[in-house]
Amino acid sequence: MIQNRLPKLVTLILGLFFGLALIAPLPFVVITPGNAQDVLTKVITPAKKPSVTPTFYPGDGKIYLLSILITNPSAYVTGFELIYSWMRSDYAVMPRSLFYKDGRSAEAEKKIAKTEMVDSQLSAKVAALDYVERNYPQIGTSRIAPSDIDISLAKTGGPSGGLAFALGIVELLTPENILKGRIVATTGTIDEKGRVGSIGGIAEKILAAKKAGATIFIVPEKNCRDLAPNIAKIPDGIKIAAVSSLEEAILALNSKRPRGCANLGA
Repeated sequence: MIQNRLPKLVTLILGLFFGLALIAPLPFVVITPGNAQDVLTKVITPAKKPSVTPTFYPGDGKIYLLSILITNPSAYVTGFELIYSWMRSDYAVMPRSLFYKDGRSAEAEKKIAKTEMVDSQLSAKVAALDYVERNYPQIGTSRIAPSDIDISLAKTGGPSGGLAFALGIVELLTPENILKGRIVATTGTIDEKGRVGSIGGIAEKILAAKKAGATIFIVPEKNCRDLAPNIAKIPDGIKIAAVSSLEEAILALNSKRPRGCANLGA
């Protein structure tokens, strides 16, 4: 009988190599579902010193802004963490270069995320006030300035909350309840014209929406490619509404059968 055995030195070297591979930093980030925050509860409020105090009507549902948790820019993912994350259905592993620029410090990344959040809040205010002025002229929002509305959200950065902020402002400024008692989750950037843009981590945000009890999830139309059946699993009990504007998002809330990603071929 012939037995093929590796010399002990080779075995030791291979073991050392694979051991180091498990703890070596790799150019990836791990994304996990974050929190769901209701923008109608202590997030959108009248400014403390407004030029005109806006009248806010009580909402009868919830509008959840969804976040994701991502590896800190000053940290690295090891081989062991990579394998563990691949084994988790609620984790995603993505190239680090998609989220962080090489050589940029964690502090710089934090400042960029904060600036994006502030810009998204301003765009949401402008878009929402314009929508209400055009559709509810009797309310008189032409007198209300964006600075008359405060949006306060701690420990969250980036532009993906824009659509949630805009929907929240419309819900609070209008006497009729567009939510109709529902728990709604949404994500997406927004510009001052009310156009909705795509975001990252959509599959993880769906899991956060499910955990929060949402029955409808309003997503950017451009993210439908990330929700194809072979890429993401839509949890039972959640209806997807795909939109490209604030107006379409409100139409979706007023529709019994909002347009989903399946209607767009995704």
